[in-house]
Amino acid sequence: MTTLNVLLARAVTAHRAGRIGLAATEYRNILTVDPDHDRARHLLGFALLQLGSAAEAAQMLAEALHRWPKIPDAWAHLGLALNQLARTAEAQLALRRALVLSPTLQDAASGLLEIAFDQKDRSAEQLAGRLAVLAPNRPAGWHRLGLCRARRAPDTHSLADAERLLKRAVALSPDDLAAVTDLADLRRTLRHPEAARRIGGWALRLSPGSYAARVIIAAALVDLEKPAAASAVARTAAILSPSTSEAYGNLAQCHYGEARFDLARRAGRQACAAAPGDPRLLANLATYHLARGDLDQGWRLFRYRPARRLLSRSPGLPPAAWTGGSAATLLVLAEQGLGDELLFASCWADLAALVRQGVLGGAMVELDPRLRPLAARSLPDLEWIDRPGSRDRRYHEVPATHWIAAGDLPMLLRRRLDDFPSTAGYLTPDPVRVDGFRQWLADEAPGQRRLGLCWRSGLKTADRSKYYPLIQDCLALLDVPGLRLVALQYDDFASEIAGVWPSDRPALLVPPDLDRRNDLDGVAALIGALDGVLAADTAVLALAGAVGAPTVSFSRRPSWVALGQPRSPWYRSVVGAHRAPDESWESLMRRIAGELAGIS
Repeated sequence: MTTLNVLLARAVTAHRAGRIGLAATEYRNILTVDPDHDRARHLLGFALLQLGSAAEAAQMLAEALHRWPKIPDAWAHLGLALNQLARTAEAQLALRRALVLSPTLQDAASGLLEIAFDQKDRSAEQLAGRLAVLAPNRPAGWHRLGLCRARRAPDTHSLADAERLLKRAVALSPDDLAAVTDLADLRRTLRHPEAARRIGGWALRLSPGSYAARVIIAAALVDLEKPAAASAVARTAAILSPSTSEAYGNLAQCHYGEARFDLARRAGRQACAAAPGDPRLLANLATYHLARGDLDQGWRLFRYRPARRLLSRSPGLPPAAWTGGSAATLLVLAEQGLGDELLFASCWADLAALVRQGVLGGAMVELDPRLRPLAARSLPDLEWIDRPGSRDRRYHEVPATHWIAAGDLPMLLRRRLDDFPSTAGYLTPDPVRVDGFRQWLADEAPGQRRLGLCWRSGLKTADRSKYYPLIQDCLALLDVPGLRLVALQYDDFASEIAGVWPSDRPALLVPPDLDRRNDLDGVAALIGALDGVLAADTAVLALAGAVGAPTVSFSRRPSWVALGQPRSPWYRSVVGAHRAPDESWESLMRRIAGELAGIS
């Protein structure tokens, strides 16, 4: 016995010193002498678990517990081994047994937390909080608690709380690669790309071979408007981890951001091969195909977009999804966002024609209530119902036999570019209000060319200037002879132009008594009265295209919506202008001003 105690002490000392292979050998030597030595069997199982031999570890631990069933550590280690073997239910039972025997056992609490977190179980946050209390000086609980908070609905409060918790985990263990990487990722989510890049660099110093850190750095570089550097980092990440979907998915997004759609499609396919069936990757791949003009593959994959997945889970939908052909009554579900709704509204006229032909017995179309007057005037053959809020979608009482998401209509009605209407505009403004605005414009700007201007969306994020110009970038338009700018901006911009708009130039015309946010019928009439529109990629641009107004759009770069064409097939009256690589918004607006000056 004395000899065995000496051997066990030596093995435990080696184990604690991190010489796990040596410890495992010593434990085996003990079991050779005494096959019934259950402590050596337990510790050998633990060592094997640490060495990655989960199957042999589980066998050893189960044998030890069969003879010595009240060892909480052994139950915890068995649970961890079973979880590695994907025997999740058995693992949870073993870990709970460990906690019954020792309620403060950290390994067991941590194991249960990891299972709940991986399964996205609601108990994960509670288990993370418990682990943080049990081990306040260890990062694991704070780390997982931060990730649980980040998983909540992405409101500012929960994300800020998640950041605080992740910072605490990193402060406790600055060399914890996973915590540092997750903190970098969260900083990017919070729209702090420079901080994300810096913290990602920290993670890379901890582990120069980390593909995950490179994925985050590449994404941050995209946000920082450094596409070439982003692609280089993303490409390295993909080389380091060719079987990981995140690396190739990130590389694809970098290429898409550079409008290199062929390369985006290639990397997107590699990402999907690494994670077959991942709807997020498939939806991204759809946009790469569509951006190249490959409508067949693009529309086929477009059904994986998040909006459709959400709509398809709405309670009480009609019994059948419409895939073309006849239907007694069709319900068309509106997509999220007014811009998307107006984009897919280009298919409304096709639905109205199918109703008149008797292919559809009727069609009920969801829409933003603000669009109802415009839609009802333009297409009286369709029935209009107000789009409910995302939490209020209930269709049990809707008398329809089939349903379709609005974004799926192009898959049936726009299979080829030739299927898009050749004429501009598909919504008709109120002619009386159009005449009223024309009279107002004639009074306010007689003999001038009146151009509606919407330079940004309502986003108030820190990185808004990346997507939209500032009003001072647009002042070059004031140099166009005979041009008068009219406000189509739909929020309060008075403080934005104060001190910026030149006092010696005509003021920006603001239409009186028009609620530019809520009275979309009035805005459409104003657009119809203007000589043209200049708009960023916003709902105003979509509305101008929908009513067929001559429009110049401006954006960072082309997107899938153009379907690989120099002019968007959706909006025949819209001409696009995109920033060149490294071009400023002011330079782009000067280019547009020069082109406008050349138009008589």
